[in-house]
Amino acid sequence: MERALDAAVLAEALGRAHDGLPSAEELQEMLAQVEIALVLRRASFEPKLIETAWYLHAVASVEEARNLYSLAQQRRAFQVSAHIFDLALSVADASAYERQSWGFAAAIGYRRGGLDPNASAIAHRFGEDLYQAADNMSRIELLPSRIGLAFLTLNARRLFPLLSAWRRQFESLADASDLDDLSLTSLGSLQFLILGAEDLLYYFARGNAERYERGMNLLRLAASDDVKTNSLDARWVAAHLFAFGEAALQGSLWNPSVLPDSAASIVRSAFTTGGSPVFTLWEPQRELLTSSPSPYDPQTKRMVLAVPTSGGKSLVAQILAVEQLARTGRGVCYVVPTRSLAREVRASMSKRVRVLQREVKAEQPDYNSLWDLINAMPEPFGDVEVMTPERLAHLLRHDADGVLRTFGMFIFDEAQLLAEQGRGFTLESAISLLHVLTQSTEHKIMLISAAMGNSGGIAQWVAQNQTPLVFRSDWRGPRRLHAIFSTEAEWSTTKTEKTSGTVWKYRHVTELKGVIRVRLANGRVERLVTQGDTGWRLVRKARELSSAAASFSTDATSTKQYVIAAEMIEALGHAGSVLVVTSTKADAQRLARELARLNGPQDGLDGLVEFVRQELGDAHPLVACLRSGVGFHHAGLPVEVLEALESAVRDERLSYLACTSTLTDGVNLPVRTVVIYDAPYPGQPEESRFAGARLVNAIGRAGRAGIETEGWIVLIRTQSPSDDDFDELNPTADRLEVRSSLLVNSSLAALAAAETRLSADADAIFSEQDVAADFISFIWTTLSVVERRALDPASLDISNIVAETLAGNQADPAQLQLLQNSARAVQRRYITAPAAARLRWAQPGTSIGSARILDQIAESVARELSQDTVLVGSPGRAVDYLSDVIRDLYSLQEAPPWKFKPTARSPRDIAVDPVEMLGAWIDGASLPSIASRFLKDVEDDEFRSEQVVGAVSQHFEHYLAWLMGALVELINNRLEELGSENFICPELGSFIRFGVSNEAALVLLRAGLRSRRLANTIAVRLPETRDSDEAALRSRLALMTISDWRIKFDANSSDLIDLLEFTRRRKRNLLTELLESGVTYIALAAFEWPTGFSNLQIHEAKDEPDPRPFGVYAAGKLFAYVATEDHADVASIIDSGFAIRVELDLTATKQRLRVSLES
Repeated sequence: MERALDAAVLAEALGRAHDGLPSAEELQEMLAQVEIALVLRRASFEPKLIETAWYLHAVASVEEARNLYSLAQQRRAFQVSAHIFDLALSVADASAYERQSWGFAAAIGYRRGGLDPNASAIAHRFGEDLYQAADNMSRIELLPSRIGLAFLTLNARRLFPLLSAWRRQFESLADASDLDDLSLTSLGSLQFLILGAEDLLYYFARGNAERYERGMNLLRLAASDDVKTNSLDARWVAAHLFAFGEAALQGSLWNPSVLPDSAASIVRSAFTTGGSPVFTLWEPQRELLTSSPSPYDPQTKRMVLAVPTSGGKSLVAQILAVEQLARTGRGVCYVVPTRSLAREVRASMSKRVRVLQREVKAEQPDYNSLWDLINAMPEPFGDVEVMTPERLAHLLRHDADGVLRTFGMFIFDEAQLLAEQGRGFTLESAISLLHVLTQSTEHKIMLISAAMGNSGGIAQWVAQNQTPLVFRSDWRGPRRLHAIFSTEAEWSTTKTEKTSGTVWKYRHVTELKGVIRVRLANGRVERLVTQGDTGWRLVRKARELSSAAASFSTDATSTKQYVIAAEMIEALGHAGSVLVVTSTKADAQRLARELARLNGPQDGLDGLVEFVRQELGDAHPLVACLRSGVGFHHAGLPVEVLEALESAVRDERLSYLACTSTLTDGVNLPVRTVVIYDAPYPGQPEESRFAGARLVNAIGRAGRAGIETEGWIVLIRTQSPSDDDFDELNPTADRLEVRSSLLVNSSLAALAAAETRLSADADAIFSEQDVAADFISFIWTTLSVVERRALDPASLDISNIVAETLAGNQADPAQLQLLQNSARAVQRRYITAPAAARLRWAQPGTSIGSARILDQIAESVARELSQDTVLVGSPGRAVDYLSDVIRDLYSLQEAPPWKFKPTARSPRDIAVDPVEMLGAWIDGASLPSIASRFLKDVEDDEFRSEQVVGAVSQHFEHYLAWLMGALVELINNRLEELGSENFICPELGSFIRFGVSNEAALVLLRAGLRSRRLANTIAVRLPETRDSDEAALRSRLALMTISDWRIKFDANSSDLIDLLEFTRRRKRNLLTELLESGVTYIALAAFEWPTGFSNLQIHEAKDEPDPRPFGVYAAGKLFAYVATEDHADVASIIDSGFAIRVELDLTATKQRLRVSLES
């Protein structure tokens, strides 16, 4: 959209010069001034802009204008006029009639101008009033634009009941006048407008072609002279909706050019009724799905999609995944970089595939054991599984052929992370191995990225001898405004003070002013300077009295950079939610605390505060911040807390969230404003700097598609500003080139040194670390996969395998030779290793050296345990038995540091036994109690809490869960070989990961519950379930109501949402039954016979906290609740917006409802 405001584009939209209209340059300047006024919260809008907008709207709308204006010009005119009306809604004073007319003109201009999400954003500004059907006749002049504006949201849940209510009102008027319809009255066009809109909406939801034709005919009549009316607005709106209906048909999922004829109607319904319904695709989505080669073609096996954030690429991936799933019956593996993004994708995909009566597998540990896989064989993966690269690599190491049998499509989101140091090669190695294994099969591999400058090159890598589909688009809906903030010293204000120091005898105090540089559409930069005294000071120590002296040092009493930044950020909050992205956890927390101080206590956050307080304890600094509507987000917090914060931002409960840049790696957390806090420090790792893909990912969150039409991006420079700063915010394709992490200079140097050592000593392979160890592990794993296929690893041309990697594809001849020489050295050592041992060393996912150590430990423990009678089947006993082994694991190269300090700056460490703390964690101790027990020497409550939370996250939830899972697998396999019947708790890694000690709690957490506290509480308060499997637990909990859960388990709203998902019946969908057969049945709970059986209704129970159960009402009186196992399906039915008839099914043995679609 930024380009829509270029002078050349404005000139194209305006066309020929006209008296009274501004020139393109004048229009550009006027729009720029309005944008600046928005930033400064000053109303400024020239009436001439509205006149220009109406002119452009007319030019774009009238077919006769095509004699003078091309289709491209009309499209530009729609975009520019919509933008002007959009701005007018933000700053101009107007009557309700004017505002609603501007709103519809903006929304239809965005729709017909190819910027669909902005239309929904315009309607969003009108709030709930837009959907109120009462008292239409009292303000009849508002009704046409209101119908049109509401329709353009395409919000089925709100629109179907609204249009139905309006239809009934007009039918009542006709009946009162003894007329068939109102076509001969002044309300004729209005009635036909409502009827046509309802028919059109029904087509987009259900694909009924007859309703589409009827609806279009009604809209044509409403816009014509054939129907009487005194409302020109009704004709105006009807004409636009008719044109929209023609255009939207091209993007409808019922259009066979978008989804092929071979796709079953239920596949289309998965998107038009499931989750957030999709009635018409955005331009890039439509272009991709109708491109050549077709993404649906079984021969299109490799795809690379490079589309900006909020460009709709995730929906395209879901459409292709669901079509593949329905057509082939084979699963889909969706790979994402973080657990947070995995949970988001899982929830979104689940709503789609449930319509097909398929499932998305619950979150699984990255490194579960072979025993876990064997125990899960009846349903090993689910129809769709969302996982991290680490989990995919783990599955490939254990059973590559099983992975290929299960999944027919692999989707890799955030593929630009291939270039990331460390984890990037994990992703590269998994893709490379899959590519090698599937070159002659029908498997599909898709890479998706919002920040990939060399998508063609990446496609050539994964395609090799095949023809890939490469799709690149720069399209995005919300426009963006770029600004850079810095400070400048006002040297004329400098005051000198004498100090008591003997070296630094003077202190020079200078006032600082804030400067925001805003880049306008014409490339001009506008400087906005703070007025008056900001209170910010630059304080410099000096040896000499003169302020011109060179011997200065910045004094600690200078205003802190984060304090200045927080005050500026707080001033942006008026426009909407703000995401502050920092390089470090410390910066994120400092900024959050200062923002909380400035923001003050806020209402409406009690539930979130209570949840985080229960998880982290009162002393944790996050709790105090949240009370002021501010959060911070980084890897030192538990996953369930991170997810609660993300949800609060999406729901607009949190005004500000400060985070590290890992949050922006794909998590769909769009906000109005993104602030990049760029505070570089000495020795900062290159990959943590804000540049290239990392920066693009962060700024891509600015502007919530469908919520807002504009996003603000503000770069805060703590160093001197530069003329190149704005270029940083819009990197070129060259700067977004994705290159293998093996080809950076430091990695090449490490690989060259390793290759020299391997040439001299083959056993050097066991002592290599970091990037060299990762490369060695990849080659070793590939050889093991080949060997497990009963092939000779010595006969494998390992040079070809290296060439199939991204590094091999991008390397120059010398670099490729280095990689291939190293690989051959690994192959030689692999062949000389004992056959059984070399296969075992491939499985843990550590360096080969650490894997060998784990194998040695496993052998020792297994021999000892095989001769012992001690029982170690429970997690607690297993940890006690392996206590010395656990301590030894901290000598491995993969181990993170285990350190605690009394204060942040103390050189002294506090001795804490990891085994003792781990025991407390598994026993279910809360984080506050663990902190009090093990860090009693830390006086600062906040620092004590932070250290424990960080240790649990890094060591228990990640490192020890991984290593102990791998080790226990090796031990138990050895015990089985020795004929022992004594085994160590097979799921020990999972018990450590989740911090529980009984099966019921573990089942709940692995099935999707986020709260460890809740899982432990259920296990304690329902003792009969302690050894239950998932099905038995689901059945037991489904007998309870939401109120029962709230009371018996002290469950908060987040807990209840998870329990509703857990108790949902799998592989059954009541909405699907309703759509396919016209009727379905709903189970009831807490039933009391109603006094009558007519006019039954289902809606959320009144006077209940969220999430509210669905109540069943007779004559307005509650007589039953929907059973919790059917809650999610009933929500889907209600979200569809379809009119339903509700009756008691008196023929059933249990109380239930019969629900049918109204004709």
